[in-house]
Parts: sequence; structure tokens; C-alpha cells
Amino acid sequence: FIRKMMSKNAAKRISQIVLAKQTPAAANMVNRFAQVRSFASIHDEFSLGDIKRIDSTPGNVPPSMEDTIEGRYSFVLFTTASQNEALYAVYEDMKYLSEIYKNCEEFRQFTENQGVGAKEIKLLNEALTETAPFHSVTLKFLEVIAENKRLIYIDEIAAKYEKLYQEFNKEEKITIISAEELDANRKNEVLNALKANPENSGKEFTIEYQVEPSILGGLQMYTQSEFMDMSLQSRVDKINNEISKMCN
Repeated sequence: FIRKMMSKNAAKRISQIVLAKQTPAAANMVNRFAQVRSFASIHDEFSLGDIKRIDSTPGNVPPSMEDTIEGRYSFVLFTTASQNEALYAVYEDMKYLSEIYKNCEEFRQFTENQGVGAKEIKLLNEALTETAPFHSVTLKFLEVIAENKRLIYIDEIAAKYEKLYQEFNKEEKITIISAEELDANRKNEVLNALKANPENSGKEFTIEYQVEPSILGGLQMYTQSEFMDMSLQSRVDKINNEISKMCN
């Protein structure tokens, strides 16, 4: 499902637009070019991985609603995307914007600037469409939140939209942490154990594996709502706590 490619030249253009808004004309050019290069180092290739594609929902109704600024905006975006049969395309767009937000300090500063107006958003949208295909729903949404001075919430809105898409898709993101790299057999065992749980019936899982030697052994698991610590280090800590209580 690779659809977006981050071209370094296009990335530089986005950064230059951001810097033009954020940096005074008399700014040191050396620092300016350093900022451009830092943004151009964003990953050359962007992919959602093996995510089930859904373009619309029955009645165009999101699976849930959160009464926060980012929750309400993501609800509206989800509804509009569904009406245009573009849920997946907008999901990809928002994930992509989230990656830019996380990797580019200049873009974060741009979203925080309350002076950003229609002209700057138009230039930004032009630069974004040079890096990859962006759906018209996404581009219009950026214009609306900028006009409403809510661009500062773009990363939170992206996260809420992702959650809505995953809820409808019965997809759950899981992070598994182990003391050493798990081989393919162990990873299959983890996936099979998750699917064997009756509470996970019908769910699909996106699993991210991380290595953290300090846990010594066993596994730690993060979901979007809970944390399970089955590591050797946690057992050692419990034993040490019990010994400490006995000594005191």
C-alpha cells in the first residue's frame, strides 16, 4: 500500500515555505539551510503497511465521538471522508502529516503560528501535493482548521482520526517489547496468542516490535488502553520489594 514517496526536493520546498513564515528576513542563512536539511532527512518512503482498506461506513457515521476540540474535528473529518468514499485515502494523508509533524520542528512551529492564513495554507498544500497525492478532502480540511485557528491541533486530530478508522476496522495497534529480537516463529506465537483471546474475536492487529535489553527477558505489551508487564525485570523488582519489606 505504498502510495506516498517523500521527495527530498519537495521536502525542502515545504520547509522553505514554513521558514519563510517563521524566520525573519534577517535570519542567519547558515541556520536557515541547516533547518532545511534537517527536514529533508525525513524518510524517503512512507507506507501504512498491510492495513485493510475501507472507503466509507454505513450512514457515514463514525464509530464513536469524543467531546474535545480534536475529537469533534476528527469526527467531522471522518464523516466528510466517508461521504466522499475517501476514509482510507484521508487516513493515509493524516498519518503522513503526523510523520511530518513529528520529524520537522519548523512544521510544528508553523502549526502553532496564529498568523497563518489562507495564503500560507495554499502554499503549504501546493508543496504537500508535490510530495505525494493528497485527497481534496484533506486539503480542504487543512484550510478550514487554519481559518478557525485550530491548526495547532493537527497532530491530535490525526491521532483521533486514526483511532476512529481502527475502531471501525476492528484493528488494534499493539507494541511488543522484548529483551532481544524475536524470530518469525516467536512473532507468530505472539499473534496467535492475541487472536486466541475470546475478547479479541474479529479483531485485526498491527504489531510493532521493539527491543529493550533492560527488561532482561519475557515481554512487555502496550495496547491503546493498557500496559501488561510480563518481563523478567518486573519479577525481579517484585522479589526485591518483598525482600525490602521483610528487612524493614
